[in-house]
Amino acid sequence: MRVLVGLPSFNNGALGYTIRQTLDALSVQSFNDFKLLIVYKPSSGDRTLDIVNEFTDRLDIEIKIQNDGFFEEAVNEILKASIDYDITLTTDDDAIPTRTWIEEHVKFHKNHEKVGVLSGMVILRSQNNGCYEHLRFIKHLIGYYKPLIKELHNYAEIINNMGLLVCVDPKSIGAIRRYNYVYTVGVNISGVNMSFKSGRFIDGFRLPGYTKRGIHNEKFLALHYLKQGFHSAIFNGGFVEHLERDSLSRPKNEISTFMTGVEWYLMPYGVYYYGFRININKLRFYEHLIKLYSVLRRTILSQAYTVGLKLAIEAIKNSYQPKDVRQRLLKIEDIEASKKIINITTSV
Repeated sequence: MRVLVGLPSFNNGALGYTIRQTLDALSVQSFNDFKLLIVYKPSSGDRTLDIVNEFTDRLDIEIKIQNDGFFEEAVNEILKASIDYDITLTTDDDAIPTRTWIEEHVKFHKNHEKVGVLSGMVILRSQNNGCYEHLRFIKHLIGYYKPLIKELHNYAEIINNMGLLVCVDPKSIGAIRRYNYVYTVGVNISGVNMSFKSGRFIDGFRLPGYTKRGIHNEKFLALHYLKQGFHSAIFNGGFVEHLERDSLSRPKNEISTFMTGVEWYLMPYGVYYYGFRININKLRFYEHLIKLYSVLRRTILSQAYTVGLKLAIEAIKNSYQPKDVRQRLLKIEDIEASKKIINITTSV
């Protein structure tokens, strides 16, 4: 059994070098016959590689330097390498896997041949099920919970026919913890605690590179396996503690929070890019509902959702290439940053 662990890392020094705790946990795994691939993007003054060098006698480490691009490009390096392995696991440089993390993932894949991509339990101090649900009653009326493809029927989390992530059963993950269920099928996979059957099953799949933060990249991987007749699942095991810090997917500052929300609702473009049919008329109608919702709520995220949906619809309508979508996304971030600077200057 050839096993790869993929670990993207960028600017970890600014966060207290949490990667040392990650590597320490990996060095004492009960299943220790694995290769660790660290995709490292250099940043000014960062000494992450010095920390990594402390573990070269305890771990089989390969370092891949990422010279350009963002999170999707880092994940693509892991996907490319995974072709030579049977099972690939991924985590973050701010996560601490339990001692049996790899062993439990590998065992699950051996025992469940039809599960292609898998997510274990993630321990967070501030719990969040990852699915933003609001206007639930109205959503039922407009057919919001209709799956993108028939294979998603009976899934706890689905992608609907507008290309959006939907929690059909928001309590499902809690039920796994509480009642010790073995697993549930769902697409809300978490890259901080993920594994997938590699080799020929992953060959040809790459992330398109239309985001900065890689929001939803795991869901596209789930769709890739669904097309091959495999399931996507979350199981009660392989626990990982995700340290509380400012990060790409869990930002603390206002601009990054806004942009995370924009990327969240940009998902329909990614689904469209991978060749799935989107109900664009329903998506436009839903955009109007979200606009109204944002006016009533006036929160950072509700406003971000309208921006993300607008860009997604524009990109689908005009058949934008991923690089074009990313350019527009980065421009939106620059504009938001400028607004923030102007507001601060004005208040002073």
